This record gives sequence, structure tokens and C-alpha cells, in this order.
Amino acid sequence: MLWGLLATALAAAFALAAVRQPVPEEPARWAGPLRRLHSGHAGNYVAWFLAGVTLLAALVV
Repeated sequence: MLWGLLATALAAAFALAAVRQPVPEEPARWAGPLRRLHSGHAGNYVAWFLAGVTLLAALVV
């Protein structure tokens, strides 16, 4: 029960920090290549989902 309360408190704290954090004018330097990889089309979501599931399955098995 204590772990559940701790996890809930941490989740609330992180959510509050994310909401209160000012958004930088310029995106992070590491985000540029990732944004070029992902165009926002529905096919990209499917491809990234399948890549993540494949990686997770490879790590589990």
C-alpha cells in the first residue's frame, strides 16, 4: 500500500512539474533528427509501434 501511495505522489509531482515548466522557444538539439524521422502520418505510428513491440519481444525472449 505504501508503494502505491509513493507512486501516486511521484506521478502527481512529475505531472505538476511538467505543467509548470516553461516551454523553451527552440526545441532540444537531440529532437531534430527524431522529428525528421517522424512525419506524423498514421503509417509512422504503426511502424514505430511495431518496432517497439519487436524490441520489447526481443528483450523478453
